[in-house]
Amino acid sequence: MAHAQVKSEADALANLSLEELMRVEIVSASRRTQALADVPDAVHVITRDDILRSGVRSLPEALRMAPGVDVAQMSPSGWAVGVRGEAGRFSNKLQVLIDGRSVFSPLYSGVLWEAERVPLEDIERIEVIRGPAGAIWGTNAVNGVINIITRDARNTQGSLAVASVGSDGSDRLLLRHGTALGQDGWLRFYGQADRQADSVDSSGARENNSAHAETVGLRYDQVLRNGSRLSVQGQALRSTKNGELPLPDFTDLALAPTVQSTEKAIISASFDTPLSAASELHVQTTLQSQRNEQSGYAVQRSESADLDVQHRWHPEASRHDVLWGLGVTWYQDRIDSVPLFTVDPAAQTLVHGRVFAQDEYALLPDQLLLTYGARVDHDPYSGAQASPNARLLWKMSERSSSWIAASRAVRAPARGEADGGINIEFQGTGTPLTARLGFNPGARIVEKVTALEAGWRSQLRQNLSVDMAAFVQRYNPLLGVSPDFINDFVIVSDTTINGRQVVTAALTSGTRATTRGIELAADWRIAKFWRQQLAYSYMETRFSTPALITTLGGTPRSLVSLRESFDLSKRWMLDVWLRYTSSRKDPLVPWLDVPSRTALDLNLRWMMTPEVTLSVGGHNLGRQRTQEINPRISSPVERAGYAKVEASF
Repeated sequence: MAHAQVKSEADALANLSLEELMRVEIVSASRRTQALADVPDAVHVITRDDILRSGVRSLPEALRMAPGVDVAQMSPSGWAVGVRGEAGRFSNKLQVLIDGRSVFSPLYSGVLWEAERVPLEDIERIEVIRGPAGAIWGTNAVNGVINIITRDARNTQGSLAVASVGSDGSDRLLLRHGTALGQDGWLRFYGQADRQADSVDSSGARENNSAHAETVGLRYDQVLRNGSRLSVQGQALRSTKNGELPLPDFTDLALAPTVQSTEKAIISASFDTPLSAASELHVQTTLQSQRNEQSGYAVQRSESADLDVQHRWHPEASRHDVLWGLGVTWYQDRIDSVPLFTVDPAAQTLVHGRVFAQDEYALLPDQLLLTYGARVDHDPYSGAQASPNARLLWKMSERSSSWIAASRAVRAPARGEADGGINIEFQGTGTPLTARLGFNPGARIVEKVTALEAGWRSQLRQNLSVDMAAFVQRYNPLLGVSPDFINDFVIVSDTTINGRQVVTAALTSGTRATTRGIELAADWRIAKFWRQQLAYSYMETRFSTPALITTLGGTPRSLVSLRESFDLSKRWMLDVWLRYTSSRKDPLVPWLDVPSRTALDLNLRWMMTPEVTLSVGGHNLGRQRTQEINPRISSPVERAGYAKVEASF
């Protein structure tokens, strides 16, 4: 029964016509359900069929299917992910959501991808918005939004076991079971274990960067009689990642082994209910407790609570479709670290508030739609910051539409950059002196971006669709570090604390940058058994004078993804995925340059029985090892073969 349900749904999605795919509904663009063809944004949907057929083994790998998304592997479990540039270990201009719940860290505004282990088989789709989305998703939605939407528990009934092994030591085991609780309630729970072995460097020696993670989770969905829906999700995770860092006292330049561990527990609930025929209410709340440790360096313990409320009003006789909402996030932590690197204050409580409103007004019903709105976020570091936007969609025909947009977004300073610093002690005959070097002490600089975008999407023929976007984004200010930061820092404060002079200096300055680019996605059903999907993006970045080292440096100009999917028979499927990333050239730091790379992935799926599917394939086929990003902070990626079995019962 479980396999029959899964197979019928997969077949239905895989066999959708392009016209039906254009009507696939998404929620990330405006926080409400919209057909893809009606969205005035640069948005791409990665479907469940795409994920399963491609053979990807992690979330970041799946994101490579979308145009404008730069993904680089840094270690067996570490990833750098950026949209329209800024891919790095601590990328901080990208809002990442799981079922509408933000997963970025208030400590550094980034995402630890190794600690986000959503089972790939539980993903319904991934919605990728490129460009500023601060008017809807707030601070940190500067370059884009990635919303990972998991499957309703009703669609995952029965039991499933998935096991995969790779020649590079990347192994995974998933056990999942779904059951009905009465006529209107469904429950799913799972356990998953991931392991990544040490990688091999260019000389063939093993590196100390293995990782493993264990995750358990559940989801409960219920439909109430009045049409309301309740969804409750919970997850507990432990992630461990080996690595090496300089000795914490810098007495020796040699690297010392360290272990990064994350333990967290999350519970979230969402409730949707119709208030009338023209009004709906959505409430979502999340509680999280987390412990992060970098052995020998720091331990962080944090708790957070988030409440989000939104209301939609769309009377049938009106041309308006209004969405508004508000929310609050409470966060507290304590960070204990070695004297050289400290966060001051060590314990902190932060409260973030937000309010937003957006209206879609039909200038010409079903033909010309104007969407406008704004969101105001308030945080203790940068105060109140507004993110407005205006978008115009023209439905040129039933199969074609074009859009233009102007928007502004803000990146909220993170606690680590505002409160963290390096302490250098000086002892002499006079007053003892502490020089404290901070990245952005007191959040002196708040990064902002304004953008102009335009796009066009069309189903050119019954078997061919095209989606194009062009953009200009201006960052002012943009945080940067001077190449000669030792002699070019800014004194922020000079105080005396307990008889010791403390001089605080900022390592960063504000600069400006402009990015321009185009993005293209094409889907061509060449024949009933053959589908071709192309994603291409080109972007160039120009910095103002004086130039600084920034996170936008080293962004590849071109990204290409070409997938060929073949249905060899009813039981055999073959996917060939060719990827190209142009070179990463930093304008100021040539030793950070990385040459261009081309990789090939193969995945062959065989439905051996109605209950069992086998997959074999290869990842990163080509050179034995490839450097994907800055070699000083990453390891070469190995080519690898793998095998996977999926059994439902």
